Amino acid sequence: MQPDAPELLQQSWLYTLGRPLLMVHALSAVVLAGASVHQAVLAGLAVRGRVRARLAKVYAWVTLLAYAVTGGVGLCVYPRYRYFVRALFLDQQVPWAANLFDWKENLAFLGVPFVVGAFVMGRRLTDRTQRAVAMRLYLLFAMGTALIVVSNLVSGLLVTSVRGY
Repeated sequence: MQPDAPELLQQSWLYTLGRPLLMVHALSAVVLAGASVHQAVLAGLAVRGRVRARLAKVYAWVTLLAYAVTGGVGLCVYPRYRYFVRALFLDQQVPWAANLFDWKENLAFLGVPFVVGAFVMGRRLTDRTQRAVAMRLYLLFAMGTALIVVSNLVSGLLVTSVRGY
């Protein structure tokens, strides 16, 4: 006889490491938010003529890596969330939080082109022939990334803070 899905999930390494992975996910999201906001500030300074190309490259790398880590760890935590949090609690007790989580995940997926675009344009700030166009695109992509990341951080913390009292 085969065990049902929740029993299989409880036996997996993802279940036992659920809380530590959730903490890594949250901490990497905070790093991501800080890096993306700093990148947006640098992009604003670049458009005003104060180009810090080397620092822009650093923040582009940190933002890209933090986005990948946050997303990857989030994918590892998702099966546990989907059954034990979403199905057993949020959908029944707090449907607005479940919908907010879905909105956050969709927005995170839409943020991928912004992160990649900011990474590419941040690296082009050193090339003086392409700098004028690169600065404006870098500002667009960096601001888009920062807005998406900060709104997702707030949404994720809000969903996580919901309790069943």
